[in-house]
Amino acid sequence: MLQTISNVMIRADTARETILTEPVILGLIGLFGAIVTAYLAYLGVKTKVDRDQQASDRAQQAADRARIEALEGKLEDTERRNMGLWTYCRILIDHIYRGKGAPPPDPPEHIKNLFD
Repeated sequence: MLQTISNVMIRADTARETILTEPVILGLIGLFGAIVTAYLAYLGVKTKVDRDQQASDRAQQAADRARIEALEGKLEDTERRNMGLWTYCRILIDHIYRGKGAPPPDPPEHIKNLFD
């Protein structure tokens, strides 16, 4: 009945071994496999969604660039027309202040279509 410390430790280790039985180990391996599978599936879906989003973003950027170029072209035309109208108004004001009579001077060529 004399128990030594080493005998008590052996019994304690033996009791711990019974907790990790074969079904528990298989269950832990299965749980680990399920977690890894779920994570890999998540990465696969995330990668596909990211690729689709990048393609969508590229298409949107191309459409935005085309729209910006069109708007810049319209802005240039509007500025050119505005400058032409301002110049023509200045010519008409000068014509009137110099006391010249009818007919008024013809508008510049690039704004002539506004008066037709």
